[in-house]
Order: sequence, then C-alpha cells, then structure tokens
Amino acid sequence: MKKAAVLLFACLTATCVLAGSVKKTFTFSNFTIEQNGSYQTLRFDNTMPAGLAGEPALPYRSVALMLPPGEKAADIVITRDQLVTIPGNFVLYPQQEMQPLENDPGVHFLKKESVYRSDAEYPSVPTGNLLNSYLNGFAFAMTTFTPVVYNPAHGTLSYYRQVTVTIRTRPALEASLAMKNLTASENALKRVRQFAQNPEMIAQYPAVKASATGYKVLIITPSQFQSGFQDLVNYYNSQGKTTQIATIESISSLSGQDLPEKMRNYIISQYQANGIEHVILGGDVEFVPYRGFYCYAVSGSGYEDYNIPADIYFSSLDGSWNTNGNEKWGEPGEDDLLPEISVGRMSFSTADELAHMVHKSVSYQGNPVLEVMKRPFLVSEFLYDPPLTYGSDYLELLVDSHSDNGYFTHGIPSAQNTITRLYDSQGYNWSVGQLLTEINNGHNFIHHSGHANSNYMMRLSNWDITNENFASINGVTHNYMLMYTHGCICGAFDDNDCISELCCSIDNFLVGGVFNSRYGWFDQGTTEGPSAHLHREFISALYHPNSDSSMAELGSAHTMSKIMTAPWVGLPGEFEPGAQRWCHYDCNVLGDPALKIWIDNPGVSVGETKSIPAFTLSPNPAATVVTVTLSGSDKALTLSLLTPEGKTIVTRHLPPSTSSRSINLTVSDLPQGLYPVRIESSDGIQVKKLVVVR
Repeated sequence: MKKAAVLLFACLTATCVLAGSVKKTFTFSNFTIEQNGSYQTLRFDNTMPAGLAGEPALPYRSVALMLPPGEKAADIVITRDQLVTIPGNFVLYPQQEMQPLENDPGVHFLKKESVYRSDAEYPSVPTGNLLNSYLNGFAFAMTTFTPVVYNPAHGTLSYYRQVTVTIRTRPALEASLAMKNLTASENALKRVRQFAQNPEMIAQYPAVKASATGYKVLIITPSQFQSGFQDLVNYYNSQGKTTQIATIESISSLSGQDLPEKMRNYIISQYQANGIEHVILGGDVEFVPYRGFYCYAVSGSGYEDYNIPADIYFSSLDGSWNTNGNEKWGEPGEDDLLPEISVGRMSFSTADELAHMVHKSVSYQGNPVLEVMKRPFLVSEFLYDPPLTYGSDYLELLVDSHSDNGYFTHGIPSAQNTITRLYDSQGYNWSVGQLLTEINNGHNFIHHSGHANSNYMMRLSNWDITNENFASINGVTHNYMLMYTHGCICGAFDDNDCISELCCSIDNFLVGGVFNSRYGWFDQGTTEGPSAHLHREFISALYHPNSDSSMAELGSAHTMSKIMTAPWVGLPGEFEPGAQRWCHYDCNVLGDPALKIWIDNPGVSVGETKSIPAFTLSPNPAATVVTVTLSGSDKALTLSLLTPEGKTIVTRHLPPSTSSRSINLTVSDLPQGLYPVRIESSDGIQVKKLVVVR
C-alpha cells in the first residue's frame, strides 16, 4: 500500500516572504538490524545512528543543498512516501552521551524510561536543525532527517522508502553579502561541487574573474619576525604559490573592535581582492591573538567553555560570529561552519623556533626523504569501559574506503602502503619505549586516537619532546612527520607551550599537524565520534582518487574535513550545541597550512610503482669534493645540487646508460650546512642529503 505524509516545519523568522524552493528526493531500501545485548540498532546506507542522549537512536541522513543566489532557507517541508513496517518487536539502543578524550572520562549508561514507555510516534519531529551557511559565496541549507517511525511502548518500527526534502527560500541580506566571497579559484569551486548534493545549482551563480594582482599565501606576523619567513616566501614563490607578508603592526591600525577582528577583516579584504587560499598566523598568542569561541556539550553534568581557541574564526569569512554582541562568540545561529580558506598557526615565541619551523616546511616539501612516504603509523589507546572501547575502533576506518556510520570516505590504500599499527588491546598496553623506537624507524604520518592533555600526548610528556628522543626524524635519516590526534587539549596553543607546540618547534620530529585546543570527543562502544568523523574526512580529502595537489595540502584537507562534517552539526542533540560543534571549533592546524603532504613519491600516482635510479654520496659528510655514484638507467637523468632552501646550485644532464657511473661535485666553496642532491628521471625523483663541514 502506498502512503504519503507531508510535514511542514516552522519558518525561521516570524514572517517569511518565500521566493523559491530547492528539492531533493532520497530513497531507502536495504537495512540491517544489529543486536547489542537486549537492544537493536537500525541502519540504512548513508545514515548515521543518532538522537538525544538516553532516547532511541535512529538512522539520520545528512542534507546539504545549494540555494539560489541571494537567498537563505526559510523553512523545510518533508514529504514521506511508501511506508514499510518491519516485522518484529524492537527496543532500540538508547543514544549515549559523547565522551571527551581526557584522562578520566566516566558516565553511567543512559536510558530515559519515560520515552521508552511512550505510546506515540517517535520522533515527533523527523528532522535535525535547519542551518544556513555560505561557502565561497554559495548559499547552503544543511540539516538531517530520519525516514524512521518508532513506537517505543509497542516496539513497532517502520520507515518510508522515499523522502523528499523541500527547502523553501527567501531573499536575505546576509546571502547577498556572502556573494562578495564568490571566487575564481578552481580549488574552491571543486570543494563547492563536491559538497553540494545539487551541484547543478552552481550555474545560477555569476562567474568571477581572477584578480590580476592575486596571490595564494598570506603570512601575518609581527615585524620583528618578518625576515624569518623569507626562505618560506622564496620557496613558495618558486613553486607558483605566490606569497606575501602583512605585519601585525600594519593591521593593528585598521578598523575593528580588537586585533582579532582587525586581522579577520584584513584576511577578508585580501581574499575578496586577491583570492588568497591559505593564511599562516605566524607567532604564539602573545604575538598573534586568537578568538575564543563558546560551546556547551551535553555529557554528564555538562561541559562549557567560553574561550575555545578557534582559528576557524579566520577561515570562515561570513558574518561576524557574534551577532548579539555578547561574551559568547560562535553561538548557534551566529556561526559560519563552512570555511572559505585554510588557516594554520605556526606557534613560536623566538626567532630560533621560527627558523626550525621554516626549515622543516621547506625541507619537507622541497627535499623529502622518499622512502617513508607510504608508511603511515596508527597509534591507539584504551579509551573507555563499559562498553569496552579502544582507539583502534576509530583508526581502522582510516584504512581503505568505508561507508560506515552514514557517510562515505576514501581511506589509506592498504595495498599500496605499509601501515604500522601500535594498538592497546585487552591485557596489553604499549610502552613509550616501543613508541619512540617505531617513530624513529621513519613514517610519513602519525594517526593517533587516545587520551591527552596540554602536556601529555601518546603517553609522552613535555619533557620527552627532545631532539635526542627523535634523533632519526631529522630530515636526513628520515623525513619530518605529520600528526593527527583525537586527544584532548594537546593543541591548546593558548597555554604556555603545549605539547604539540613543542613537537613542531624543536629541530626534529613534527613539521605540523592537526590538534585539539580543547576536548576531543568520542562515542563509546561505537566506531563513530566527532573527532573520528573529522579525521576520516581529512584522510578522504588526501586520498580521494580524483583529487590533485590542492587537496594534498595540510590546510586544504583540514578545510575539506570541516566542510564535509558541517551538516552533522545539526543532528538532534548537537544544536544546543554538542560535541560535533565543539570539535568543529577546537580542531586546528598547527604548522604551515599550505604545506604539501607527501603520501607518495614525487611523480608517482597512488598505487603505481616506478623504478628510480639509486645513488650514493661519498664521503658524507664532505669537506671539498663529493662523489655521486649512480646505478644504470635506461632513462635520461638530471642531477642537481641544491641549497638548504631548495635553490639550484648546479645541474648536470646525463644520457641513458646501462652501466653505473660516478660524478664529482666540488663543495669547497659552500658554507657549512645540509645540501640536497636530487636525481630526476621521467619515472620520479630521488633525494639524498649531503652534509658539508668546515
């Protein structure tokens, strides 16, 4: 039997002058029912179990619809058709509270008996919260909905095979103002098309011409550190990522209520006039301030913070983030969940720390140690009991492609990568010694799910973060590393040198990463959680088979993770507000956001093997002459000696030869330092580092 139901949900304003509508139909067929003790969980493809804490968890579908130019969502109409009753009697698993990844979480199992005794249709409202947001000038309506109807008292469970979501729109000043952020950047337009469930709507928006004076990377730093960025500026300019520096002193004279707002206004002006794509905030908070956001998460007695360090304030450029002008920045309805550009904070207090960061960024990108590029390292800890939960439950969804928990993500291809795992398990906890040994074996990226604090991460404390403990991660023996962690507060850059700042500012170890300035969050007993969700989308941006170098940048992948996760901020239980919003705010990039992430050897596609000629350097270290000995190759080769910053000193072009050969390079005129020797062929690149001594 065919049955239809139409539900209209109230306008967002007292009076709605409707202008148009956007419509999309979703279908539901194949479902699974999972048994969890005496409870059941219903799942459909592309849905996530969610709900209010202690109430039945239902499968929700995300919605991200592009709206006509100059309009915003006024209300939502849900048309449900073809009701199907699932045979049986069901007690659906009650949604549990999210947990912070601090050292001692602990709440009891929640079940609202009054809801489970209710003889009424559940939920009474099938949608999450309707959110308006803008991405590079394009208006979006975001929400979630469930196709399921449940009667808790009788245990009956039904779903609609077809649900049509209609977003009714109206003209809005903020939507018209957002169109100032329309861009000619193909990287940005690619993100818009990937995010929209109706990408054809993009044709209704006016095209924008690229600025003749445009540039890609903006660095904001005090004048005293301006010269310290010159090597990075030179490197990016040589790579076509044109870069400019603006000093804090020059920005401080601009309009705005305080320095963070002046910085944001300047970033907006440079984005709109010059099409910038990345912003480096150069300096610790005593030099480059941050904006603290407000969030409240329902868990136990509740978690509330008025001062979450949130650099999304500088990357999401619509609105003011504080419409009512109170002390709570980023309240629901004041937010801008879709960032236009990427922002990263190079958090240093001294010129030496800046020099370490700049050197690591230039060396990592321009002179990489190639053998570690396909060697990710997954590190997890025990998280919670009961139900028994390990970080590995979340990290395994980073490997290969997955559609678990209502969204699809590309993962690290296991067939083309050597993945090392260091996991806690029942009766076993790994040690700090094991961790340090494995890190010093060389890896390209550390992925961590475990407890942390401002001075504690991966069972390491601040005093463990020394060059000696990471002696092999020096850019010579092994490449510098990146890291992504779910841990709490380890990225609190407002603290006096949190542990992640130390990891990025010493000579060795991390070149950058993604860290939480306050709590990371997980959902115990599941493979889903707010921090894990962002992490999966970050990896998906890196390893998407149709992506290019624009997604393989630290800040770009982070930006895409925020965009793809934004609709889930509107889940029931999230709006007022919840853990997903919290993570949306406090998950930040520390390091250079324009940094190109190596997930494979240069010139080699994922899953492709190339034969690159091997070569040796002797002596190394050298004082006067170094001999480069190459194996035979049927390809023409180019040999280059480079400066530590990546500039070419000398180049030799070599014809194909089946026999090995030796070439002498004079280094007697060079100052002491670390010099890359690069061998290039049509199959790829090999780089080794030469130490010149005096």
